[in-house]
Amino acid sequence: MKNTQELEHQIQHGKNPSLLGADDFTVPNLAVYLNKLLHDRNASVQDVVMGCNLDRSYGYQLFNGTRRPTRNFLLRLAILLKLGMEETQRLLKIAGRQPLYARDRRDAAVLYALTHGLTVEKTDALLESLGEGTLL
Repeated sequence: MKNTQELEHQIQHGKNPSLLGADDFTVPNLAVYLNKLLHDRNASVQDVVMGCNLDRSYGYQLFNGTRRPTRNFLLRLAILLKLGMEETQRLLKIAGRQPLYARDRRDAAVLYALTHGLTVEKTDALLESLGEGTLL
């Protein structure tokens, strides 16, 4: 299976629309992707539940795919797991949530937190100091 960049390149430069019939057009499953992020970072659902201050059953429902995560949860998760900006944007995209937008003050603060390694608590303090809602 091709990665997204390879697929975009083929779509832009391909001369034949037959490539559109390939099996490469599947949206990643969010629950699978969330669990892959945990695995890649040697974290557990319990770590996320505690680190994101979630109700235990709600946290497990997010990771088994029975509940759709909020954008705020995804941003807390990204900060907790120390995801980069591109990884965070990908996570938001897979979840069907709006990407971070640098011209939005709240999103800019989250981008700052991601790129400067702030904790969830420090990110919330930054957001509060700017008069923006916290990630909780």
